[in-house]
Amino acid sequence: MKESSATPLVVSACVTSAALAAATCIICVYRRTISISKKIPKEGPTRPQFLLDALAANEDVYYFGVGSNLSRCRLENRSMSGKKIHPISFEPCVIYDFRLAFNLTGIPPMEPAMGSIEPLPSFYEENDDDQMNSRQLRRTESKAFVAYETNECHGALIKLSAEDYDLVYQSEGGGSGPTQGYEEIEVTCVPYDKSKKPVKAVAYRTTEFGRVDQIQDLWPSKRYMGIIRSGAAELGLEASYQKWLADHPAHEPSLLLRKVSINSCLFMGVLHFGLNLHFIPLLQTVMLYQVLVPPTAPVWKQYLGEVAAVIILFPSSLLGVTLRTILEKSGKTPPIVKKFIEHFEETT
Repeated sequence: MKESSATPLVVSACVTSAALAAATCIICVYRRTISISKKIPKEGPTRPQFLLDALAANEDVYYFGVGSNLSRCRLENRSMSGKKIHPISFEPCVIYDFRLAFNLTGIPPMEPAMGSIEPLPSFYEENDDDQMNSRQLRRTESKAFVAYETNECHGALIKLSAEDYDLVYQSEGGGSGPTQGYEEIEVTCVPYDKSKKPVKAVAYRTTEFGRVDQIQDLWPSKRYMGIIRSGAAELGLEASYQKWLADHPAHEPSLLLRKVSINSCLFMGVLHFGLNLHFIPLLQTVMLYQVLVPPTAPVWKQYLGEVAAVIILFPSSLLGVTLRTILEKSGKTPPIVKKFIEHFEETT
């Protein structure tokens, strides 16, 4: 009799604890979503004056490429309009007092973070606030997930026509206003070829709104890092830099999580871009970052993180599968949707 009378109390306590845990989780996610919403600026980032002058005069522009833009082939074919980009020149270079940063909000858990560049502490030591203001650079205390051994960032020095630069800019989300992920900044590129002089170039830095965290970078996916490593080898970047890229931790979601994520993104893309319902995708992204587990964590923690992510993604993924099936059977899948699916279903 004592055992049977105690059973309802145990069940009640478990249900109450679960309800409190769920309520606490919802409150935390809600607060986090509100804080992100408040971060949205009233207008888009200011563009560097030297760049505006060059574009107005229809002059060629130097661009410092990192991430997937280390690969010439990928740069040539990245235009959203389908128009091919034709670099005038494409060569390895280095910029000092900056680092490669994985701090642009991606598509978690499939793509935890994308690449940009970030000033190092040495940059702030060598430049006062007036100099930074003239270059339109804000001061942040940003740390790498795994730092490179010296205060420099290697990449591609790319010369583009004004028209082709605009295609690159648009493909990187340029011109999207307050929610733009990248801002253009001025950097000085030093070519590997010692016979050439340093040149002023434009590079992309994550905006305050697009940043995943103000203090600590995240990590790239194995797919994305594979593209970066391949591009670095193709470009012939310094051996020590390539080794750092090869050793940098990267995330590889399971096949199940990848498929669930892709189908979820299709549905969330309709909400975000088609119906302008930004809050739901934003809320889901915040929830997914809460359960994201570093690739350096124990396997059992990574497994639990994937289970939690699948649970969060399942409803929108189911709707995404339905949408994808309808589009494929009707033969009306938009080219941009096909490109998205191919982009994320590729393996490295």
